[in-house]
Amino acid sequence: MNWREKEERATIPLECLTRKAKLMKASSLVTQGLKAMSFSLLLIFMGPLVGYSQEPVVAVYGGISGQQAPLWLTSDLGLFTKYGLDVQPIFVRGGAIWTAGISAGEIQFGVDSSVSPITAAASGADIVLVGSYYNKHPWSFAVRPGIKSPQELPGKKVGVLSLGASNHMAVVTALRYWGIEEKSVTIVRAGSTSARLLALRSGQIDATVLVSPETERARKIGIPILLELAQIGESFPTVSVITTRRFLASKTTVAKKFLQALNEGVYVFTKDRQKALKTLAKWMRTEDREVLEDAYTSHVRNMNFPTVIDKSGVQAVLDFLSRSRPELKAKNASEFIDDTIFRELEQEGFFNRVRGEALR
Repeated sequence: MNWREKEERATIPLECLTRKAKLMKASSLVTQGLKAMSFSLLLIFMGPLVGYSQEPVVAVYGGISGQQAPLWLTSDLGLFTKYGLDVQPIFVRGGAIWTAGISAGEIQFGVDSSVSPITAAASGADIVLVGSYYNKHPWSFAVRPGIKSPQELPGKKVGVLSLGASNHMAVVTALRYWGIEEKSVTIVRAGSTSARLLALRSGQIDATVLVSPETERARKIGIPILLELAQIGESFPTVSVITTRRFLASKTTVAKKFLQALNEGVYVFTKDRQKALKTLAKWMRTEDREVLEDAYTSHVRNMNFPTVIDKSGVQAVLDFLSRSRPELKAKNASEFIDDTIFRELEQEGFFNRVRGEALR
C-alpha cells in the first residue's frame, strides 16, 4: 500500500473525531461567488478541566504532501503547549470547507493554501492572512511521455483538480512563463493527483501539475517534468496562517502564542532534518525513506523563517481571481493581510531568540 492510499484510509470524518470530553457542534451557511454551500462541522476536542490553563485551539490543514509538516512538528515537539495552547491539528479536505469553518468561528486557524480564504475574503467573509512560511510555488508541470517541450502543448488537454483553484493557477502561471496562450490548451477537471497521474499515463490528458512526493513518483514511472514552478521566481502563498479579524481582536494573546509556536516549529523543521523526517513519517504514515527524503528536500528549500507574507504572491492570487471577477482588479494585497503580530514579534526580537535557542 503506497502512502497516498494510506492517506485515503487515514482520512477520518470530522464527525468521528474524539478527544476527551467536550463536544462542539455547529453548522453555518456560507456563500462564495455564485453558489451557496451549507457547512456542517462537528469537532470534539479537550475542554477545560479543573485547574487547566491552556487555551483550546483547533487548527486545520488540507493535505499530507509534506508542505504542512511544520504545523505537525510544532505539535509533535510540544511547542504549542510550551506557549500555553492546547492545539489540535485536524485534517479537512477542501479549502472552501475549512475556510467556511474559520469564517463562522468554528475553527480558529487554517494552515494551508490561501486561494480559498482570499476568495472568501473578497466576497466579504471575515478572513485574514497573518503569516506564511511557504511563499513559493510547490508545483511541477508534468506531461505524458512523448511530449518533449512546452511548444508542443497548444491543442493539448491539461488536467487540474478543480477550476479556479491553486493548481489551475499553477497551470496558468506555467503557460504564461512559456509565452503560451491559455486559450490554446484545454484545461479540464481531472480529479485527484492519483487520478490525474493515471489519466496522464493512459493518454486521457496530456499534462497536469503535481506536488512532491508525487513529482518524484511520476519521474520514476517515466513521466517527464517540464518545469519546477518554484524556479521561475514568482511568489505564491502556498501555506499561510489564516484566521479572522474578530479573533485577532478578541484573542490577540492566543493568536500571538500560536504564531510564536509555529515560527519555532518552522525554524526547527528547516534546521533539524532528523526531527523533520520523523514527523513526516508519522503524519504521512509511511516508512519509505526515499519518499520521506524527497518530501523533505523538495519542500524545505521553499520554506521561509520567519513567517513573513510576500504580498506579491497574494496579489498574484487576486490577479488570477480577477479574470472571472473584474471587481477584484481594484483590490490590493494589503487588504487581505494583518501583520500586526508579526511586526510586534520582530520588534521584540523574538525571531532572533528562536535562531539562538530553538535547537539547544
